[in-house]
Formats: sequence, structure tokens, C-alpha cells
Amino acid sequence: MRYVVIFFLTIGVGFGVLYYRETSICRKPLAYDVGDFDMGFGIKKDKFITTIKEAEAVWEKGLGQDLFNYQAGAKFKINLIFDERQKITLEGEESKGEIEESRASYNALLSQYKALEASYKLDLARYEAQLATFEQRLASYNARVAEMNARGGATPKEYQELEKERQYLESLRAELDKERASLNYTASRLNALGDEVNNMAQRLNIEVDVHNQVFGEAREFDQGEYTNGKINIYQFDAISDLRLVLAHELGHALGLEHVENPKSIMYYLMEKQNLQNIALTAEDIAAFRSHCEFHILPISFKSLGFN
Repeated sequence: MRYVVIFFLTIGVGFGVLYYRETSICRKPLAYDVGDFDMGFGIKKDKFITTIKEAEAVWEKGLGQDLFNYQAGAKFKINLIFDERQKITLEGEESKGEIEESRASYNALLSQYKALEASYKLDLARYEAQLATFEQRLASYNARVAEMNARGGATPKEYQELEKERQYLESLRAELDKERASLNYTASRLNALGDEVNNMAQRLNIEVDVHNQVFGEAREFDQGEYTNGKINIYQFDAISDLRLVLAHELGHALGLEHVENPKSIMYYLMEKQNLQNIALTAEDIAAFRSHCEFHILPISFKSLGFN
């Protein structure tokens, strides 16, 4: 029986040593240093270190304890490695820039269309008002001519008045003809510009759709990778993106697995986290507590049938 007791004690001690080793970061901050650093990302090393510290602060602030410590020469390395993933990211940024240029051109053309449309509407309203005045005066003129013809003719004075009105109506008709021609020209320009706006909008929508298909899907956290003794960062779009990737991989360095809340740092996708203000969720905190506050249950030899 003594050998059986020793056997279970050995198991218990071994399990305890394993637990102590796996959760040592829960008691002592993990010292880290920057290892490989590829300049192809366009970020300076001091900025990279600052961003790492911001990522570690997310965990330390949320949990209220020191967990990480930047220390030159530390064995645990955080590496910045340029590969195909960052190349795709740069292509995505280039595509985004082209879309923004297209959008700027579209917005400028749309503004031009709206300005021309507003001017056309004002000119059309003025023309219609002038046309209504002309038609009223023309109807009045024709009525007076018909009246005078019915009574045998006009007096010299009436004739002068009618002739003066006729000349005014002729000049007004000429002005209206010019205005109508100008409106027709503007309308044709407006239609052509409208077609151009619609065509550009379609092209822009196609560019956006293609960009979203190639670059816009929610991404798994494969921009970074934690392995025992190091974190490799392969890809990021912006500093806010890098900060979240680092925070996620630091979570793995703490020994945490993925959680189910899409807003959590430890969710497996980069999708619904607040990049501008990343913070631990209840699920992140619970994952850490579960990992670091696990206790080994004492072996009860009596329950195993030993006294």
C-alpha cells in the first residue's frame, strides 16, 4: 500500500509542477524584447515598442496587475517579419487609395452636376415666368387688334400704341427664343453629365465590390502567431490594427485560448473589436481568471479506498 500512496503522490506533485510552470506568468511578469525587425513595414522600432507597450497595457489595466515587462536581451522575443501577408496588405492599401481617388473624382463630378442642375432650375423658372408674361401680353395685344378691326380700324394714337406693343413683344419673343436655346443646351449638358456621373458611380461600386471581395473579409488572427518563446507579427494595416494583433497574441502568451464574444480581444476573428479603444471583455477576463486561478484538488486516499 505504501507504494500505491507514493505513486499517487508522484502524480500529484508532477501535476502541480506542470501547473506551476504553465501558470508562472500569472505570478511573475513575462519579460520580452524585440527580436527580428523588418524595415519593410515602414514603422520605426521605437514606435513598434511603444505599440507593444500599449497592447500589454490593455491586459494590465483590465486585470489590475503587471503581466509583461519590456527588457532588452529578454529571452522571449516579439518579431516583425515581412512575408506574403503584408504584401497583400500593401496591395489592399494601394487599392483603397485608388478607390479614394475615384471617389474624390466622383464627388467632384457629382458636385458639378448638382451646381449645373441648380442653375438650370433657376434659369428654367425665370424663363417660364417670362414666357407666361409674354403669352398674357400677346393675348391682350391680339384681343385689342381684333377689337379695332371689328370697329373698322384704329386711330393714329391707338395704332402707335399697338405698334409699340408689337415691337416689344417681338423683342421679348427673341429673348425667349435665346433663353430656350440656352436651356436646351444646358439640359443636354446636364443629361450628358448625369450619364457620366452614373457611369462613374457604377465603376466606383465595382471597384469597391472587388476590393471588399479581395481585402474586405473579416480576418482570422493570422497576422500574428504565438509559439513558445516568441511572437511573430506578419501583417497589419495601421497602428490600431497592429495594437489589436499584439494584444491578441499576448493573450496567447498568457496561455489563453479563443473565446466566443466577437468583441473580445481573444475572439478568433478581427471583426467587431473597437480598434480605437481596445479593451478586455468579460470573456477575456474570465478566460484569464480560469487559467490563472485553477487549483489542484487534493487527492483523497480515503476516497480511493485507502485508510
